[in-house]
Amino acid sequence: MKRNISDLLDGYLAEDMELGGVPPYSPSRIKEITMNHIMNTEHNDQPKTKARAGRRPMRLLIAAAVIAAFSVSALAAGRILGGGELFGNVFSQEKDALSQGQLDAIDQLVQSFETQDGSIPTAVTSNGATITPVAALADENVYYLRLRVEAPAGAVLPDLDPETSCYQLFGPEKEDSLTLEPAEGAYPEYAFGYQMEFRPLPDSDPSDNIKEFVIEMTNLSDDGIALNDGVSKVLTIRGLWTQAQDKSYTPIFTGEFAFDIGLNFQSQTAALPVEGLTWHHDLLDYTNTLQAMTLSPLSLSYQVDSTMPENDRVGAQLGTLEIVLKDGSVFYAESTEYDEQLARYIERGEIELPLTGEPTGVFENYIVFEQPLDLTQVDYIRYGEAKIPVTVE
Repeated sequence: MKRNISDLLDGYLAEDMELGGVPPYSPSRIKEITMNHIMNTEHNDQPKTKARAGRRPMRLLIAAAVIAAFSVSALAAGRILGGGELFGNVFSQEKDALSQGQLDAIDQLVQSFETQDGSIPTAVTSNGATITPVAALADENVYYLRLRVEAPAGAVLPDLDPETSCYQLFGPEKEDSLTLEPAEGAYPEYAFGYQMEFRPLPDSDPSDNIKEFVIEMTNLSDDGIALNDGVSKVLTIRGLWTQAQDKSYTPIFTGEFAFDIGLNFQSQTAALPVEGLTWHHDLLDYTNTLQAMTLSPLSLSYQVDSTMPENDRVGAQLGTLEIVLKDGSVFYAESTEYDEQLARYIERGEIELPLTGEPTGVFENYIVFEQPLDLTQVDYIRYGEAKIPVTVE
């Protein structure tokens, strides 16, 4: 029930990886590499990742949340649907797989895009095509946006075979890029960053010119910038293309479709009493001390002070963590695969101990859940040997 963005690139040692002269990088080195990549990439054809200074690196959206079919269009239904109806199937393929509490958690976070009179969602038409932002589900770390795309009359938007082609909301040229731009001067230069992925929602009539998509954005920003901080952020889409396996693009339509998706989003978070709790990594002999931890229905954020030596091979990880519900079930648990692989590299002599270098110091990161979390059902969070109570007002 989780997608852990922290146990992936964070010092990740793949079983078939040849360490040699290209080891997994430390957080500071990954920040340097990925920040340069973000600033120099001409368009969005390649995913971008960035690590904040002192925090462990992230590989985002590798295990993306499953987006299942909606039987009807949210707008074709003739009414504005509730949050659970709009986004429930983003997190589960099975009908009724989410509890009522999980659906209620979605409802409390969902924001619809409506005109001032509350009649219909705002739409933008360009060159005969119309794109409509239907609703958004967001917290500080992740943002899901549901879009309705109507191609010009005569076009068809079928369900594509993912083995051969896919839809893209950007084209091969710089002028075809999809962009998300905050209000001018709202943030320090280069502090705002994100990664984006989108999926089509198969519909009940794949022979018409209408299809809905969900865009998933994950936050890579510095300086405490959040995706739902109420600052204007304009998403500009310049058309719809299909992309073949050979990376060739075929335009379906082009135009300019701009939406402000950054306003009026609220947060539902619980700050946890974690300051001073510790976890020790026995293999590498370093200690993490929690400074802060915040829980929301969509993600868990944390700040850690680590004595892990900075090095060019492995990075600090969060430590042993479980989210335990009141019925005794574990909603989320940190993977142990990292340590299992790490032990093999140490045994083979490909990582020499003890590691040397200055302590990593404070890093921060977050975990995005594969399903929404009903905060009222959380009993406690276990970190190392400590139990952290979770109280929701």
